[in-house]
Amino acid sequence: MFDPHLGDFMNEAGLLATLKFDTRELPVEHQFEAWRSFHASVIDVSISPEARQGFIFEQQIWDLGKLAFTTSYMPGPKVPRRWHHLGKDPLDHWCLVLPESAMHAAQDQNVPRRQVHFRSLGRPYDGAAADSSVSTVYIPRDLLRPLAGVLDKHPGSVSPDGLGGLLADFLISFERRLPHIPGHEVPKAIEAMRAMISACLAPTADRVAEAHGHIAATMLERARQMIHNELQAPDLGPDKLCRQLGLSRSKLYVLFEPLHGVARYIQRQRLLAAYKELSDPNSMTSIARIAERLCFADAATFSRSFRSEMGCAPSEVRAAAAVGLPLSPKRLPLKLLNQVVSLGEILQYLQV
Repeated sequence: MFDPHLGDFMNEAGLLATLKFDTRELPVEHQFEAWRSFHASVIDVSISPEARQGFIFEQQIWDLGKLAFTTSYMPGPKVPRRWHHLGKDPLDHWCLVLPESAMHAAQDQNVPRRQVHFRSLGRPYDGAAADSSVSTVYIPRDLLRPLAGVLDKHPGSVSPDGLGGLLADFLISFERRLPHIPGHEVPKAIEAMRAMISACLAPTADRVAEAHGHIAATMLERARQMIHNELQAPDLGPDKLCRQLGLSRSKLYVLFEPLHGVARYIQRQRLLAAYKELSDPNSMTSIARIAERLCFADAATFSRSFRSEMGCAPSEVRAAAAVGLPLSPKRLPLKLLNQVVSLGEILQYLQV
């Protein structure tokens, strides 16, 4: 069900509030039609025989004033959908679509590369999908009016490589941070989105330069995710990261300069992983085995590095956890420890 009372710009904490549409509380036989009606002003969806057996759908909408970001969760492959754009004025918005495969690819390097799709709601389009989740950015035409000629000729699918891959990573990161963005930072978030779309979909030297900071931040986030996924890989280091990211060593080092270097960052993340496991009273893994798994030369080297970074010994953390008194690291900065009415009506009122 859609609750318009959730649509305030900010919640009591000063963070962005969301609009939410959910079919779970509706009778099974009405769920698909409710979803179809909610989107009827934007797209026309084909009736699926399977949908008569129920269509659990949940959508969150962040209304940022100048654009809208939505996340949707659907039944997936068991209920495939077909749709086409209605092309009604004034909904000539552009939209960026990031299907679930892109979200998985951000977490698993074995999943096919992420891919963004670009569409215009004002132009004919027929599509089909069976994803379980999809994220979409709706952009009013006036926000990117200077690029209209270029964007109107865009083929629709964005390459998963190069700038296209960075745009996908940026959208994933943007979604992750949305629930924590305070209202006063919304203009900056919109400007970041505008700059990244301009640089990645209509690249020129000037547009790429304008988005340089956002591109660098997105590349750093990708690098950090790779490191997190491969903490137990003995060959994890600058060479491997350069190959996977397509960066030179000098550019990689510039990215990690605020974090005191690549090697230091990798070691810190390994020590944090060790601290997390040692703090688990149910973990039976020996300290020596934890050190070996996280690629330290030996237990003694691991213990020295751990004490230097955390201010306490691995054995002290384990002993405290065993009696229910987790020992907090003494030298780690706090920031390292704490690591959305119808859809058409909402989009219609996006302002530039």
